[in-house]
Amino acid sequence: MAYEHKFGSDWGFMGRLYYDNYHYDGFYPYVPASSESVTVLNRDVSDGQWWGAEFALSKQLVHNQTLIVGAEYRDNFRQHQMNYDKQPYFPYFNSEPSSNLWAVYAQDEIRLRRSLTLNLGLRHDQYSTFGGTTSPRAALIYRPLENTTLKLLYGQSFRAPNAYELYYASYGQEANPQLRPETVKTTELVLEQYFRRDLRLLISGYYYPIRNLISQETDPANGSIVYMNREQVQMRGVEISLKKQSRAGLEAGASFSFQRSIEAGSSRAGLSNSPHVLGQGTLSIPLLQKKLFASMALGYVSRRLTATGNYAGAYASPDITLFSQVLRNWEVSASLYDAFNQRYGDPGSVGDPEDLIIQDGRTFRLKFVYHF
Repeated sequence: MAYEHKFGSDWGFMGRLYYDNYHYDGFYPYVPASSESVTVLNRDVSDGQWWGAEFALSKQLVHNQTLIVGAEYRDNFRQHQMNYDKQPYFPYFNSEPSSNLWAVYAQDEIRLRRSLTLNLGLRHDQYSTFGGTTSPRAALIYRPLENTTLKLLYGQSFRAPNAYELYYASYGQEANPQLRPETVKTTELVLEQYFRRDLRLLISGYYYPIRNLISQETDPANGSIVYMNREQVQMRGVEISLKKQSRAGLEAGASFSFQRSIEAGSSRAGLSNSPHVLGQGTLSIPLLQKKLFASMALGYVSRRLTATGNYAGAYASPDITLFSQVLRNWEVSASLYDAFNQRYGDPGSVGDPEDLIIQDGRTFRLKFVYHF
């Protein structure tokens, strides 16, 4: 539930109140090491519920300056996890902690000149699990020409450890309530160039040093899986995209990303499941007076390092979709994923028995959405 209102020409208010929940129920049959014929059914359950509220005030100041201040609160009042064997009954783990967080933030947009804008922001988050963290960000936006924009962006952000990473402890896995948030400092230089009104070129170079990356590790003391904060990881790369959109509704685009992610001080070739090259081509064609669209997306992923030091092969996979808005208030789409039924796999994690997890292949989805 959200509410927005303008007070005069220079004041604004935004408020929202929300509730959400998540439930997971998994059943896993396995044969114990002590028996070669009896199959035991293991049940794994997660149940989460939370509510929160946020408000923000905005004020148009003199000299083309806009100031926004706000606050947010979230209460994770249910974070239940358990794991047990059903027959015969044997409990491995049952945990039901709770947590909360609050945050305050401010943002200031300043028009330094007609073609130069400075955005400044600051946010502080306070978690009941690990404490507080402060995240600044800044953006300098320059438009030397009408169709050309240069952006220099800097920011700091974080990802808090979730309940599964903090508390889950079952057979072969142990909890780590001492986990710290992973943090990243982002620096980007972006060029956005329009050629006429329907063709846009975007070139972005970025550098992301990440500290305390949360990753699955093996505890050398007992061989169990545990989530740990790793050392610094460095990500750097370049992304190039070209997109054309005509007035008739035809859309076409292509993008490529060249990146490299390495762990500082490591002799490995890179991080597992981190491709050096990503590519995508898209095409959307309007049919029946823009009421029916046919689209295709072709994605490419270069080879990736697995957890055991092998490689998952590169692959390219096309997806095809028909999308319709013929009926009032209705959206209907039919999609075919991995249309050529290509066989490929994604790298498994430390706890998976397979080094490569083979994907489903060709799949079909029919989707209906009603707006009211």
